[in-house]
Amino acid sequence: MSESDTPNELSDEEQTAVAVEWYLAMWDEALKRGVAPETMVLVAMSATTNKLCEIFGPEHTSLLIKQTAENIGGASPDEDTEASGHG
Repeated sequence: MSESDTPNELSDEEQTAVAVEWYLAMWDEALKRGVAPETMVLVAMSATTNKLCEIFGPEHTSLLIKQTAENIGGASPDEDTEASGHG
């Protein structure tokens, strides 16, 4: 039985909390080992895009990415600063 075949025992909130916790820990560890933040961002984007394609298919992934790009393009500079926690 593969991991994807096992029943998920975590609620949506718990899944999100675990995923964020592990992602941030991985990020911090990579930075400690000398990986540049820019490299981390590119790897994260690439890996995420590949997984999105596996899960949702290329067409739906393209739509998700397009919507994300439109959301980014439509954000005001003040919203970008607030959302990123900088400023």
